[in-house]
Amino acid sequence: MKEGKKAADVEKALQHWAGLAIDPQLKPLQAKARQLGETAHSLASSLESRCREFIRNTKWDMSGLGDSRRLRAAMALSRVSGEIVAACGEFLKSSSNTPVSKLEVSITRLLRVASSSYNDSVKAMGSHYASERGWLRAEIEGLQQLYNQTSQFRTRTRDITSIHDQIQEHSKTLVEHLATLEDFQDSRFRLEKEIHQLVYNEGSLLEAIERIESDSEIRAANAKEAELKRLRKKLLDEEMSRLGGVFTRLLSSHHRGEMHTHPQAIEVLTRYVKTPLTTLAKESDGYPELTDLLEGLCESIESTRLPLGEKKAKKTLERAKRIINGSLRPIQKEAREAFTSRSQILRSPNVRHLRSQRSDLRAEYTRSRASRELLESKIKNIAEEASLLRVRAKTHLDTVDELATKNFNKSIPRELREEVLSLTQETLRQDRSDPFNIVAKRSSHT
Repeated sequence: MKEGKKAADVEKALQHWAGLAIDPQLKPLQAKARQLGETAHSLASSLESRCREFIRNTKWDMSGLGDSRRLRAAMALSRVSGEIVAACGEFLKSSSNTPVSKLEVSITRLLRVASSSYNDSVKAMGSHYASERGWLRAEIEGLQQLYNQTSQFRTRTRDITSIHDQIQEHSKTLVEHLATLEDFQDSRFRLEKEIHQLVYNEGSLLEAIERIESDSEIRAANAKEAELKRLRKKLLDEEMSRLGGVFTRLLSSHHRGEMHTHPQAIEVLTRYVKTPLTTLAKESDGYPELTDLLEGLCESIESTRLPLGEKKAKKTLERAKRIINGSLRPIQKEAREAFTSRSQILRSPNVRHLRSQRSDLRAEYTRSRASRELLESKIKNIAEEASLLRVRAKTHLDTVDELATKNFNKSIPRELREEVLSLTQETLRQDRSDPFNIVAKRSSHT
């Protein structure tokens, strides 16, 4: 076989090999099977034709008959002939080249109808229609003999024909698997092309984002965002640690109606839970609203109206009193200055335009990456299915080879076997440049 053969070529090659190596050993059996089928069809056709003649004759005989016995005999012959005609019609619908096993079943069905109908009607015919009865009996006996021959032939050749059928079935399934593997390769190639396009698009998007990030005003805005992020982390993790959980618990208790709290205090509490740094920066010097809130909290803890446990209550009171005594003044000042500076930077039309553009680019990049991950997942699924299919294809190939070698002393040619095995391997070329790394190196900017 030549380089680059596909599943269809393998199918033709397997058929050619089987035709040369196996079919010659089956030709005598196939000829005998055809002979039995043709004999059966000839017999059924003759039986049908003669019974139609009997029906026509009995219709003529029954018109004007005064002899009741003769009439019953004519009706019986007409009935058995009609049933045999119907059974022969069903039998003749099948091909004369039908497999022996199906031929045996068809003959059995025809023989059963003919014998049963004849036995049920022969007594009613009595001494009338002797020649017709004799002819029917002889035809039924001929059917019986043909059935015996067919049954004996099927029994004698059952193993070898069954093995031949198995070889054909395994060969067919093997070719189907190879065709599916080809489809998988085509799908993977198409998906990889889409992925490569997405990768390069993502690279372009990241380059555009990098250009925006290099703008001096954007760098200044980013620096302020980073400063605010640092202050927010410091406020939550250091200055207000242990208070966040208590604030959330107070809100939950209020919403469940377990604790009555002034609406203004709930409003302040909600703002500090949602946007703590922004709320602190917006308060007047000394953050009086937070101070009032914490004083009420301390009173609730000390009066055990808000049970926290001895150790937790002590730590919470210490942190709250530190804040009441002004520990947040420095961070409040820093946050105000950072927010003010950021607001001034964001007043620039250029900054607003670039930030909007960057947001759109990031959104497009996120969508592209999600699409790429979906395509990569599809490729992974294809690879897993292909791996299973390759194993199955090789199993079918080995089975065909084993059956042919053991029963016909003919193995699959090495060249054909190697060609089939080559089609079960992954053939898609992998791009060594790996453009995915291009995106990986830049994705930190998003």
